Amino acid sequence: MKIEEQVWDENTWVVNNSFPIDCLEVQLIFLFGDIDEIANTAHIEHFRSLYPRAKIVGASTTGTLESGILSEHSLVATLIAFDKGWVEVAYIDDLDNTTLENRSHELMSQLPVAGLKHVFVLMEGLTLNGSLLVKGVNNLGMNIPMTGGLAGDGYLFHHTLVIANDTAKQNRAVAIGFYGDSLSIKSGCGVGWQEFGAERVVTRSEGNVIYEIDHKPVLKFYEDYMGEYINDLPGSALAFPLNIHEYDGDNEVVRVLMGINADNSMSFAGDIPQGSKVRLMKTSSIDLIEGAETVGRNVAENSDKPALVIAVSCSGRRSVLKEFASEEIQALHEQLGENTHICGFYSYGELAPFADNIFDCKLHNQTMTITAIYEK
Repeated sequence: MKIEEQVWDENTWVVNNSFPIDCLEVQLIFLFGDIDEIANTAHIEHFRSLYPRAKIVGASTTGTLESGILSEHSLVATLIAFDKGWVEVAYIDDLDNTTLENRSHELMSQLPVAGLKHVFVLMEGLTLNGSLLVKGVNNLGMNIPMTGGLAGDGYLFHHTLVIANDTAKQNRAVAIGFYGDSLSIKSGCGVGWQEFGAERVVTRSEGNVIYEIDHKPVLKFYEDYMGEYINDLPGSALAFPLNIHEYDGDNEVVRVLMGINADNSMSFAGDIPQGSKVRLMKTSSIDLIEGAETVGRNVAENSDKPALVIAVSCSGRRSVLKEFASEEIQALHEQLGENTHICGFYSYGELAPFADNIFDCKLHNQTMTITAIYEK
C-alpha cells in the first residue's frame, strides 16, 4: 500500500509526505476539511484531472487530521494505492429520517459482495439520525464490519456536506467498500468520559428527540445542571454529553445534543429510546488522551509495511481538548507505530462496533474511533 498526503496551502496543493504513487495507481482519495473548501468543486475537479482512476470521497469537518496532528490547513487530501486490494464506492442522496433506515439497504446493495472485507461510511451530520442508517445496515445481516463518521461544519450547526460522484451535497451517505484477501482491517472505539449526577429516566422521547426527563421538560434538566452555560446551548452541551444505559438491552452509548427545537424539545445525534436511564458525563484532557491511547493499543498490529488509519473523533472531544487536541492524535500515533499514516477528522458522530461483536455497528458520540487498514 502507498499513501500520499497533500494539503491546501496558500491557494495551491502541496505534497506533505508520501510514498511515490503513479497518477494511474491511485484508487481512493479522501478529502476532509472546512465546509467552504469542501463546497468548492474546483478541488474535486483538480484531483479528478490528475488521478482519473481514483474514487473521490470526503466530508466537511469540525477539524481535520494531517500527518497525525490537528491540521492548520483548510483542506487535506489522502491518496491511497493498494498493492492487491481495491475499493468500490456507493452513495445515496436526498435522504430524510422517514426513509433512511430502508434506504440504507439501497446503499449497501450497490456494493459487490464478493471479496468485501469492510465498509466505511460518511454521512450527513446534522439533519439525519445516524442511528437509523446503522439499524438498517445491521438488520441486513451482512456480517461485514462497518465504521465511519458523520460530517461536521466547524461548530456552526448549520449544514454539512459529503463528497461522492465528484460533487459535495447535504443529506447524503456514501459507503466505501474495501476488498481483497490482502487487506487486514481492524477497528476500535475509545471513550474517556465519566458520569456524574443522579441517574434519570427518559420519560418521553421519539427517535433522537427527547421531550421529558423524569416527567419534566428536558430543557429544565439541563438548566438544573448547566446554570449559566445554558445560554450557550447547543455548543456548551458538547462538554456534558448523556450516557445512555441499557440502550439496546446490553451496551451503553453516549449522545450529544445537536439542537433545541421550537417546542423546547432537544435533538441528539442518535436515538435515545423512551425509558432509557441517563446520566450526564464530564471529562478532562488527560482522560481523553488516555482514551485515545487505549484504543490505539488495542488495534495496533506489528507490521513493517505502511498502514492507513482513519481516525474519527467527536467534535465534543476537540472542544474540551482545545489546544491539546493534537496530543490526542499523537498519543494514538505512538501506540500504532511509525509506519502508520493517520488521516481523518473531528465529527458530529462516530460509527463503530463494540469489541464483543464486530458485525454490530453502533452510532457513538464523544468517542475516538479508528479504522486501521493493513495490507499483507
